[in-house]
Amino acid sequence: MRVHNDQKDSRDSTLYEIDSALIRIYPAPAEIRFAANEQRLRLQGEDAFGADPDGLVLSRDWQLSVGGHDIPVYAAPVTSGGPISFASLDYVSESGAITLVARSSGAVQSAIVRPLSLGLLPEIEEQAIRIPIDGPCKLILETNDGRERPLFLTVHAPEKDVPEAGDPNVVYYGPGLHEVDKLELTKGQTLYIAGGAVLRVFVPEDELPIVESDWAKQKVYQDFIVAERTEDIRIRGRGIIDLSMLNWHARKATFIDECSNVHIEGLTMVGTSHWTVHLSKSNDCTIKDLTLIGYRENSDGIDIVNCQRISVENCLIRTGDDAVVVKAMAAPPAIGGREITVRRCTVWNDKVRCFGITGETRTDIQDVVFEDCDIVHSLATWTEEVGSLCIVVGDSGTIERVRFENIRIEDEMQYVMVCLIFKDRWSVDKEPGHIRNIVFRNIRIPEGVPSLFHGSDAGHIVDNVRIEGLYAGGRPIKRMEDASFRLNDFVNEIRLIGNSEYPYNEA
Repeated sequence: MRVHNDQKDSRDSTLYEIDSALIRIYPAPAEIRFAANEQRLRLQGEDAFGADPDGLVLSRDWQLSVGGHDIPVYAAPVTSGGPISFASLDYVSESGAITLVARSSGAVQSAIVRPLSLGLLPEIEEQAIRIPIDGPCKLILETNDGRERPLFLTVHAPEKDVPEAGDPNVVYYGPGLHEVDKLELTKGQTLYIAGGAVLRVFVPEDELPIVESDWAKQKVYQDFIVAERTEDIRIRGRGIIDLSMLNWHARKATFIDECSNVHIEGLTMVGTSHWTVHLSKSNDCTIKDLTLIGYRENSDGIDIVNCQRISVENCLIRTGDDAVVVKAMAAPPAIGGREITVRRCTVWNDKVRCFGITGETRTDIQDVVFEDCDIVHSLATWTEEVGSLCIVVGDSGTIERVRFENIRIEDEMQYVMVCLIFKDRWSVDKEPGHIRNIVFRNIRIPEGVPSLFHGSDAGHIVDNVRIEGLYAGGRPIKRMEDASFRLNDFVNEIRLIGNSEYPYNEA
């Protein structure tokens, strides 16, 4: 048993009854203050590599309340238009109508709540914005028709089966600020980070790197939360993990390697110096209800590598690299990836890709589903292989039976769909791979944004892609010549379907 708590976890003191709902609010640790230099905080996100010397701070851009009770709002760097502000609260009752009141530090001429699929219409009262909700949700508030200084808000569902601090199988962090170097979990253990807890991750001066100089000439240390060759692990809570003070590549936030039955839920992870959640050669794992915010290069959100039977759902992610992707970095006979489902996630991607199979594909990947997800912004334009829904094959594996369904893309600066076989700096295998039997179903995109379908050569083609319902600006696209598809000579049988079997829904 490890209990880290400087005060009693007085959870009931944060409960408020608001109309028909019971709500829990978690106070911020007393040590978390406003940024000493707001201009430096704004510019920090433009540095794709540097550590944030202040770490997590409170937001000066936004105040948030519900029923007259203040909710702490934090701030963190992002790649552009920052800083981002973010906050969270819990329903304790299953649901109930409440009104969130967000007050901006600047003038408000207009406001929009994303994703638009939530159907939430804010009301503006001078600098205050009222947002009515009736249950758990994840939303992004933008003002004045821009992407500058948004507010991200996670409203959690009721927390079930909260572990006891005295349980011998629980590593427990209660409310307050905790400086932690690294954590290793073993069979049957739970890491619980309570609401109101902030874990500030550091590297001790005497810790030796496991890699003295990686490809980026950075020192790499043991990852922060590690579980290796074990099972029945729980990583959960409502707290925050702050990795923003680490040097670039110092630690991944979470590394799960050769494990089974792992459940990760409810946490917020900010400022990661490398990948945030890395599942490797693992099976039967669930990731849900995470809020992930990163600004640095390689700050991927969730990387599912050589895994099977994985579920990711209901996450809110803004990253400086890939958001949720499947990879196969290990060569055969390792499993590449199979039976993986990503659903009900909301992504804002600043720099690379939102969802898909990306890059490292040394082993076959099949039976992967991305469904009922929202992409609010996808802003990368620096290379061909970026966009919203991507299958990018850089090695010799075959990628097949991948389905993207009921995806809503609000803003895409490059490509909405990508199927690409090519070589880049990350490729290991000389032989190209294959892409086949791919379905894009009921995909809603902005007007005028293209898609890319490129095979490698006559023996390594993109084959049998079905697009069953494509809508641009709400308008059904029924003809290939209207679809803005960019194809090369190594694409076979790409079909755009909208008929009685797959009717267009005009609603």
